Amino acid sequence: MKKLIALILMVVLVFSIVGCGNKDNQTTTTPLDTSEPASTEVGITYPLTVVDSAGRSVTFDQMPERLVSSVPSNTEIIYALGKGEQLVGVSVYCNYPEEALSVNKIGDYNGPNLELIIDAKPDVFFAAWLSDEVLTQLEGAGIPVLLINPGNIEETYKSIKDIGDVIGSSDEAKLLIDAMRAKQENIIQIDKGYQPKTVFYEIWHDPLMTVGPGSFINELITMANGVNIAQDAESAYPEYSLELLISKNPQVYMTSDDGFKTPEDIFGRPGYENIEAIKTGQVFLLHPDITSRPGPRIIDGLEMIAMAVHPEAFEGK
Repeated sequence: MKKLIALILMVVLVFSIVGCGNKDNQTTTTPLDTSEPASTEVGITYPLTVVDSAGRSVTFDQMPERLVSSVPSNTEIIYALGKGEQLVGVSVYCNYPEEALSVNKIGDYNGPNLELIIDAKPDVFFAAWLSDEVLTQLEGAGIPVLLINPGNIEETYKSIKDIGDVIGSSDEAKLLIDAMRAKQENIIQIDKGYQPKTVFYEIWHDPLMTVGPGSFINELITMANGVNIAQDAESAYPEYSLELLISKNPQVYMTSDDGFKTPEDIFGRPGYENIEAIKTGQVFLLHPDITSRPGPRIIDGLEMIAMAVHPEAFEGK
């Protein structure tokens, strides 16, 4: 059972599909300001062909009006680009912004409900990944499918641009990306002058699992002037031994506030008293949606991680 729970949590992190409940009191950042006047029209015309995350070329003869999204990050992007009212279906895990909670539900952790999707008559279905069978059935029903599953910050920006182009919000996408890039650079500059700190990020504790090279959070830790002690692991989401954790002796210990643990649980684990992060109280439970969803709030996630790695850099800011 423990292995099963750990596997489920890892899949959630990798694909950013299952969102936990919003915890507004943990959000320490302010929304990005994209209210400035729109720039000159980018000039998107239809038919429009977009290459998605799976390398598929998807052509739209006209601007989609009815939108369905099965992934929280894509849903957040659509709302951020001003087209949330055109969503006619989302997954049960699309919980942000609050308006998404009232949109018709077309799927859950078990996958999209084909009958409900087809009944919604969407002009485009935004997903992260689908089985070949489901993809074939949807396309056979005449529903264009765009797979949006970024693996890093740059791919997130491309995803925002692609979705903006498809739904007729290219100018809004550019403003959003520019604001996110500016905030990203500001965070990097704030942390830049400090000595890097070693970091461990826990996905699950029994067995102990973490983030390695190629993972989204590994990139965020590096951007925040931290050094992931598992950056030399053999996979993006490896199991990690307690002995190795103690020997690497991280200065900062992070995990998501997923409801399965508390700081007291972490401090009380056998052997953890030998870890510097535990000795100094540098243990942080971070908002799981903000730090894992590759969408408009991912730079807020970067800021949360940066503030955990170098809290001294943000004093008075």
